[in-house]
Amino acid sequence: MTETPQLSGVDLARVALRAAKVAAQKNGGGRAVQPKPRTTSVVRRGGREPMGFGAAIGALATDFQ
Repeated sequence: MTETPQLSGVDLARVALRAAKVAAQKNGGGRAVQPKPRTTSVVRRGGREPMGFGAAIGALATDFQ
């Protein structure tokens, strides 16, 4: 008779995760549509708002011309 070793630790977590994924797929879980990335518009008031490095260099270049 072949005995199966008792699972513990990481092996037990892998088995539980695999079972949860299969159950979720059967129940229609998971993302069907990827969410759209958020687009934000930054309003700069008096130059006090943070800006990216490229934008800062561009602003400096236009100020000194």
